[in-house]
Amino acid sequence: MKRMKMAITKRNLQKYCSIVGAHFIGCPLSFVWIYGNLSAYTDSYFRFACYPKCTDWDPQWLLSLYVAGLFPGYFMVKPLEKIVGFNWTGIIAMVMVNAALLGSAWSLNVSIILTAVMYGALLGTGAGISSSLTIQVVSGWAPERAAVLVATTSGMASMLSVIQNQIITAFVNRNNLKPDAIIGPKAYFSQSEVLDHVPGILIIYGTMTIGMQIIGYLLITDPNRASCDSSKEATEGSKALTKHQNNEYEELGARDYTQNDQSKKHYGSNSRSSNCIDLLDVSNCSNDDHYGSSNVETIEENEGSKQKKDEIYSYTPREVLRSPVFYAVCFFGIAIEYGILLKSNFYKKFALLYIHNDKYLSLVGTLVPIISTGSRIFFGTLMDKHILSLKDVTIIGLSLNCVLCAFWFISARLNAILYMFLVLGLAAAQSLAYVVLPTAALRLFGPAHLSTNYGLVASCMLISSILSPVINSPLLHTFGWQWVFTTGSVFNLLVLCYVTVTNFKTQV
Repeated sequence: MKRMKMAITKRNLQKYCSIVGAHFIGCPLSFVWIYGNLSAYTDSYFRFACYPKCTDWDPQWLLSLYVAGLFPGYFMVKPLEKIVGFNWTGIIAMVMVNAALLGSAWSLNVSIILTAVMYGALLGTGAGISSSLTIQVVSGWAPERAAVLVATTSGMASMLSVIQNQIITAFVNRNNLKPDAIIGPKAYFSQSEVLDHVPGILIIYGTMTIGMQIIGYLLITDPNRASCDSSKEATEGSKALTKHQNNEYEELGARDYTQNDQSKKHYGSNSRSSNCIDLLDVSNCSNDDHYGSSNVETIEENEGSKQKKDEIYSYTPREVLRSPVFYAVCFFGIAIEYGILLKSNFYKKFALLYIHNDKYLSLVGTLVPIISTGSRIFFGTLMDKHILSLKDVTIIGLSLNCVLCAFWFISARLNAILYMFLVLGLAAAQSLAYVVLPTAALRLFGPAHLSTNYGLVASCMLISSILSPVINSPLLHTFGWQWVFTTGSVFNLLVLCYVTVTNFKTQV
């Protein structure tokens, strides 16, 4: 009994440590939330500090290739785990992430292409592996709370960016200088007081990331391995307890036999039935006892059938690709991720044309992850309590994104406060992608092929990351900012119509 209690206590400790650790290993995802603030400085650095040797590509591809790199990272988890194991998979991801971040402090002076490739092949892929491991850990240790924990783990990266955004602005633009160069539709910083600190902030960001990931990987335990170890310990404890009980029964039986031999002869049949019940040996019982055993077996079969009925059917990746709801979720992800890339790339660059206060815009960027995290937890809780369905949350996200993108261009021209509320509204709507996508992979398609199916669902990130710079750059330089934002609004409207008519009930 003591051994069994120790196994249960150890498993509980592993569970809570793993859930805490999962919140740390996903910290590279904060790059999406700091890039909007950081890119105002990196674009200026490319334009004035190392021009023309390093200005060989559109800087939009830095974020786009990072997001595209997440996609192969999701599919690399299972093969890596089979080859090197769960722990080494996490270590490989950590090395990839931080090699890219620390290396980009040097590559900024060399080439945008080189920096973008590093962010895609190393930073994005490593972050994708870390993100997939995070979902695997929380869904394995606490499947009943998966939606909320997915929201909090992804929200941890967002909350981390609150601190990181303040550090970036305080370190790079200490005197709150205004952009002093307008080239085409964009404003730039050309002051050396700003540009000289850009490589250093990437080193600081990389150091923070590696520190948090080390803490996370020290805390987490593979839920599959822990289940096997726990079952083994519990089985050994159960065998020891059974052996101890059998010894007690033998001693008691010997003592009762000498004391009650006459009574056993007189009440032989009753004694036989009683001894059978005491020793839980149905095979030695009379026919009357057999009916009791049949009832027990019937109850167990009914419970097993009920449990089987309540289980979620797991779709294979091939079945997922044939499911209409997969394409609805994927189009939702493309539309929302397209909006996220718009916000991350342009919320500050566009606003600097009309709002000449860098620290105020950094404050807006700091509030974005706070609102985003609150939105994820709020809607994740509503989904866990079955107040809102997955389809309801999908429709809410698309509707808000559609309306807010339509008013994006005019808000900054009217008022700085109005612009702040618009950006925060976009953050609340777009954050739902980080709840809908993993929850859809788990609840609609089942847990058996979670990593692969989540990779298929998250493929929308790859598509939107390629579409964004290809579409936005020509629109911006040909038609201006208004058409860039209007395109995002129209795209969300079209996807909203498709999602509304799609049946989300795939489970039977």
